[in-house]
Amino acid sequence: MTNTDTEKTFEDLLEVNPCVGCPAPCCRMLLSPHVPPRTLKEVDHMRFVLLFHNSEVSISSEGQWSLIQWQTCRLFEEKNCTCSVHNTPKQPLICREHSPYQCWYKRNFVESNASSEICRLNLERFEVWIKKVTFDEGGMILSLPSFEEMKEMVKKIPIEPKFEINLELVK
Repeated sequence: MTNTDTEKTFEDLLEVNPCVGCPAPCCRMLLSPHVPPRTLKEVDHMRFVLLFHNSEVSISSEGQWSLIQWQTCRLFEEKNCTCSVHNTPKQPLICREHSPYQCWYKRNFVESNASSEICRLNLERFEVWIKKVTFDEGGMILSLPSFEEMKEMVKKIPIEPKFEINLELVK
């Protein structure tokens, strides 16, 4: 049986490091879970956050919200996309426990793998999204666009950064 790019054997997976060539979006962002907004004031706060450079909101297909601050970890070595403390006692637990075989960051932020698990909203995308949110007289949210509607309404608005596998590092 011949293996394709997506089909791997047990031995294939043991011999390869899934992080090789990855542009490491996990080391280039500070991701913080956020409670989904329920009121006009909370939506306005999200908009306020997006007024800061390198900020984004991420909304998952399950309705989970996160704030993203695009800022590179001090331990990240950009030249070869590695961590200066990988596999040492100084490596943060969150990084040590991360499974590169089930990498949420790679699935959602690396172009060749990009799935539809999340929708990224920068300020420009947020301004389009907000036009479809309805509120009651007291400022409580009545309705939000569905995940599919949101993805559709912002798909033509570019968002940065975009990541791709670095083939020079894969060798």
